[in-house]
Amino acid sequence: MTSPSDDPTLLLHAALDGELDAAGMIAVERRLAADPALAAEYARLAALRDAIRARLPRTSAPDSLRARVIAMAQAPSPAKPAAPRRAWRFDARYASLAASLALGIVLGAGVYGLLAPPADDDVQRAIVAGFVRGRLSGQPVDVATSDRHTVKPWLAGKIAGATTVVDLKADGFPLVGGRIDVVGKNPVPTLVYQRREHQIALSEMPGAGAASEPRRATRDGYSLIEWDDAGRLYAAVSDLPPAELDAFAAAFRRAAAAEREDAPKP
Repeated sequence: MTSPSDDPTLLLHAALDGELDAAGMIAVERRLAADPALAAEYARLAALRDAIRARLPRTSAPDSLRARVIAMAQAPSPAKPAAPRRAWRFDARYASLAASLALGIVLGAGVYGLLAPPADDDVQRAIVAGFVRGRLSGQPVDVATSDRHTVKPWLAGKIAGATTVVDLKADGFPLVGGRIDVVGKNPVPTLVYQRREHQIALSEMPGAGAASEPRRATRDGYSLIEWDDAGRLYAAVSDLPPAELDAFAAAFRRAAAAEREDAPKP
């Protein structure tokens, strides 16, 4: 079987489709730098992909399907008639009951897993891959503007729900634009901010609910930071030093909190 590394065409398509990890993308970047013809073909394919994205309508699952899945997960189990109270005596019948309860817990956990936010490892892998793709393509955003009032409605037209978009120019992190990334097979909004020659990609997705302190990590040489706030999970990645990424996260959290305070109350 031919692997992507053996066939330049397969390699380019794998890079464009996000099928390579961060190390693989770096290897592709080096190969493109050494092969002008391959770099030209990559640019042609990237332009074709972007044209298709811009001109073809995006399809999404209907809201009715999402509502049915949530309703099935939240529906209470049918009540069973209470059995007459009997004196406790451990025997095979109680062992069978314990096994049934354990099976129910496992199945319940499986249903919850369908609706739960993606695991930290999946989030980190996806946002690092998106960050590397943006660097390689030279087009880190789908909508390029520093005006948050332009970025926010553009994102709203591509995904369900509102995205938190704040202006951090006064903090030294001007907004560059936004794009749609994929985390766990779900489209998520990603904002891109600038810090000197570096960029920060911040993705927003459903969270655990309760606010949490930032969680820091390093993956494939990139700095990451995640936190939960107002029922949303935020995950940022950059090639900045961790201290500067911490400063970005603190500035974003302050601005987001201020925006929520200023928002009209229902």
